[in-house]
Amino acid sequence: MIEASNSFMFTKPKSDLTRRHLAVSGLVMLGGTLLQGCTLSGFGNQAFSKNEVQKNTRPRSEISATPLNFDIGGGFDKLNTIRRQHLLPEFTIDSRLQKAAQDHANLMGSKGLYGHKIGPGTDFKSRIFAVGYNNSSGENLGVGYGSIDEALAGWLKSPDHKRNMMKPGYTLAGLAYGFNTSGKNPRFTHYWVLIMGKADRKYF
Repeated sequence: MIEASNSFMFTKPKSDLTRRHLAVSGLVMLGGTLLQGCTLSGFGNQAFSKNEVQKNTRPRSEISATPLNFDIGGGFDKLNTIRRQHLLPEFTIDSRLQKAAQDHANLMGSKGLYGHKIGPGTDFKSRIFAVGYNNSSGENLGVGYGSIDEALAGWLKSPDHKRNMMKPGYTLAGLAYGFNTSGKNPRFTHYWVLIMGKADRKYF
């Protein structure tokens, strides 16, 4: 994923052998697990890379239609285990990024929609600014994964999402889960949001 000074760079994940990755395009895929990733570095225009779609091998019947009992602390333990395995500093839960992640997971679940932007004022930059955070940051999204382990594994199999997770400069994070309560798009079940960012700038 390329970051440029004074620019927004949103990148769509590449496909792998077992998951379907797609950009927001209005497509609904039966029993699919979807991924999206984006980064923010400064302010400016948006750019999208070419996206590929590949068939998901997991059958629909394996996706639970009931909410999961997700423990944030346990999720961070799993996330930081991955960071340590790559000799990277652990993520610290940041209350602002956690709020931004949970708010977006809840919003997607309440509307039955999926994407970095699902309506006016819901783009990544607006959501980050709304919680008082304005540093370099990235966001990974996933839908359809039946556990945090599956969501993390899916992100790691996607080069763009993994790149977000492996950035040594990102030391703050928020990790959230949401469930589709809208009655719409039943194929979209479990929503996962991971927002990562740099620590606040210090001025002396």
